[in-house]
Amino acid sequence: MSRTVAVLLALAIPLLTSAAPRLRTPDPNLPVGKWRVHFDNGVVERCEIRMNGTASVVEPLRSSPGKWSVKDGSVVIVSDDDRLERWTHVEGQWVVEHWCPVAAFPEGAAAARGTAKRER
Repeated sequence: MSRTVAVLLALAIPLLTSAAPRLRTPDPNLPVGKWRVHFDNGVVERCEIRMNGTASVVEPLRSSPGKWSVKDGSVVIVSDDDRLERWTHVEGQWVVEHWCPVAAFPEGAAAARGTAKRER
């Protein structure tokens, strides 16, 4: 009996391990992860951008979930509280522009501009 179980395990283990899905790794050209954004107006924001297309933004006076997508080479985060951020990779860093309300994007001037640094 134990010999039969051993044979079955020996046959089953390679089949199970070969069918295991590969872990998805983030595209290094996207700001997936946790960030701290320092805006020129003094506001400091924490932002988490997830691979599943969701994001969350936390500032001293607001916090909001949202969704992100890639548009014209930039990452655009639309928050549920009618705010939008455009993240653009410029000279090795992420430049973040903030619009409120979303309808002001892209024609209107950004309400704030800052840079993001990855949190450890």
